[in-house]
Amino acid sequence: MTDQRRVSRRAFAGLLGMGPLAGLGRGMVRAVGGPVAGVSSVDHVSSAALSQASPAASPQVVPGASPDAVEGYAYPEWLVDPAWVMANGADPAVRVVALTPAADFAAGHVPGAVGIDWPAFELGDTGEEAITAWEEAAAATLAALGVGPDQTVVAYDGGTLFAARLWWVLDYLGHGDVRILNGGLPAYLAAGGPVEAGPVEPEAAVDPYPVRSRPETLATLDEVLAGLGDEAVVLVDARRPEEYVAGHIPGAINLPYPANAEPVPPGLPLPGPAGTPATGAADDPAARPLPLVWKPAADLRALYADLGVTQVKTVMPYCTTGVRSAVTAFTLRLVGYERVALYTGSWAEWERDPTTPKETGDGSGTPR
Repeated sequence: MTDQRRVSRRAFAGLLGMGPLAGLGRGMVRAVGGPVAGVSSVDHVSSAALSQASPAASPQVVPGASPDAVEGYAYPEWLVDPAWVMANGADPAVRVVALTPAADFAAGHVPGAVGIDWPAFELGDTGEEAITAWEEAAAATLAALGVGPDQTVVAYDGGTLFAARLWWVLDYLGHGDVRILNGGLPAYLAAGGPVEAGPVEPEAAVDPYPVRSRPETLATLDEVLAGLGDEAVVLVDARRPEEYVAGHIPGAINLPYPANAEPVPPGLPLPGPAGTPATGAADDPAARPLPLVWKPAADLRALYADLGVTQVKTVMPYCTTGVRSAVTAFTLRLVGYERVALYTGSWAEWERDPTTPKETGDGSGTPR
């Protein structure tokens, strides 16, 4: 581990001892919402299942549809619309990366994009040596994809919201400009975006990808342990309620990650100034999942504040392997939460450690 990470870890640990804060009691547990249909216990789900799992969108302008719609995001530039991708995707200064299974990528992708799936960036051990090895492997993977440190990287998914995982990886590694296609490939297709089929062999970057890690954005098992019972720290479990009930980290709040987004029904504007109706483009649009876009900033802030997840706390999202909870981490950062550290080892690491405390049940009646 580098000296920089040691210093940052000490600074991060200092946040865990900020003392009592109003609105969050010790041992707080709260489960939110009912079962999420179609979302499995692992972190890979279909976009169709996620569309069905998300609450129905109200008949309003959706995030990104106009300047007014994105008002309130702390970093509105982190979300781009299909029109932006169509206009800028071929620019050498832009690298479009699909975080999808290889078969899905080959079936149809944004022209010029390269593809990779989330397991390539999995980090299930948050010990120092494992993190260092993961940083090196992630940097090599990015270089093989042709990603350079000065490029604008646009991540997209097939409608799962999992592009947020690539956003988090790059943000942790210190990449300067990372964005997400709001609505993913379904939004791009619905806006009439052209696609290419078949696998792509990326042209590797000439230079190695430099690692400028930001350790404050990653929570280790030891840091989660240190934060248990601290009123200045809140854990957010992004898994399904039934997964949470079966076992979770003590004191964690359960907020399934699909709650951060909403589908765009046909006829409503898609993200982007053009306001293209979501009526579809090629093949059979009726068979496609509805585009999922991030909820308006005010709705997201209210959602989290109602659970006691406020900006003065250090927030540690987790799930099973750090993919679903990356959606939570991105969302919180998007609306202005700066003390967000993804516990990327998540429940998979926590559960297999016999020394970590575990809880079961939905936390009903536990005081906040």
